[in-house]
Amino acid sequence: MAKIIYGVAGQGFGHATRSKEMIKHLVSQGHQVLVLTYGQALFFLEKDFEVLEIPGLILSYKNNKLSYWETLLKNTKQLLKQTNNWRGIAKQFKQFKPDMAITDFEPLTCLLAKQNKIPLLSIDNQHQLTNTKITCKGHKKDLLTAQLIVKTMVWGAKRYFVTTFYETPVTHKKTYLVPPIVRQEVLDLKPERQDYILIYQTSDFEHLVDVYHKIPEKFIVFGLNKEGVDGNITYKNYSLDEWLTYLANCKAIIANAGLSLMCEALYLKKPFLAMPINQQVEQVINAQYLQAQGYGQYTLHFCQDDYNKFWANLPKYEKNLENYEHKDNSLIFKKLDDVVNYWT
Repeated sequence: MAKIIYGVAGQGFGHATRSKEMIKHLVSQGHQVLVLTYGQALFFLEKDFEVLEIPGLILSYKNNKLSYWETLLKNTKQLLKQTNNWRGIAKQFKQFKPDMAITDFEPLTCLLAKQNKIPLLSIDNQHQLTNTKITCKGHKKDLLTAQLIVKTMVWGAKRYFVTTFYETPVTHKKTYLVPPIVRQEVLDLKPERQDYILIYQTSDFEHLVDVYHKIPEKFIVFGLNKEGVDGNITYKNYSLDEWLTYLANCKAIIANAGLSLMCEALYLKKPFLAMPINQQVEQVINAQYLQAQGYGQYTLHFCQDDYNKFWANLPKYEKNLENYEHKDNSLIFKKLDDVVNYWT
């Protein structure tokens, strides 16, 4: 059996939830896996796997907009603080004697794989921006910036698995589009339609509270590390069981346009109002393709008119979602097994 390093980007839970399913499968096949991660992914994965904490990228937001300068400042400070740890991480990487490495948009794993001359597999959605022909209306400059960042973060992989719910023409011969990876806890859910809308918000929310108070609807809000009731808004601290229950039974979802939650919503056939983080073009693209396929709508500057339009079109979105087909994760598991067996 193989010894595998698995690097996971730690910002948010999307990379972690996707990677957890892949790592569980690798372990079930008898492989030994050492996970390299940080941030929220560290909290999510360290309970179940052998994990080595590493420094990682931290994104900063203000008023639902990615702040490039604050992100640069925070990460410069983080890198300077962690410089003394790099040698120790590289030593532990080498002592593990990996046969191969997998990265879910985690750049240090990529670098160490190259230094140790072992094959690298990339599994993420970000390389759809660089390895396929993709369009993004009205955000050409941001797209070019994002493509440069993706190429800088993870490069030189022998294979690229791109998880996606929409197809774009592949322009890189080592790239394979695969269905979204949905965690088993969501695959096991039995969804219903109850009378509330679920909101997941990780960037600044306060400027939207007055808008939600004017809407005659019940909202359940996760992602703000806050508990309590404020009129028609109920705030919930994160709990996996509670989150899954509210996710399964909501009548619609309002959230940023991260791929993992969007794909879980599609699987559960929940209409989605996407508010992509401004200047985070990957989310803008996800939202544009979601709207183009008729599964929901998107807005960059949420207001009550956006909600009214979304509500008016809810029956149409529900009907379109009836035709959305998502199989289990067996296809990507098989492709993963083929790569691991071939390389090791």
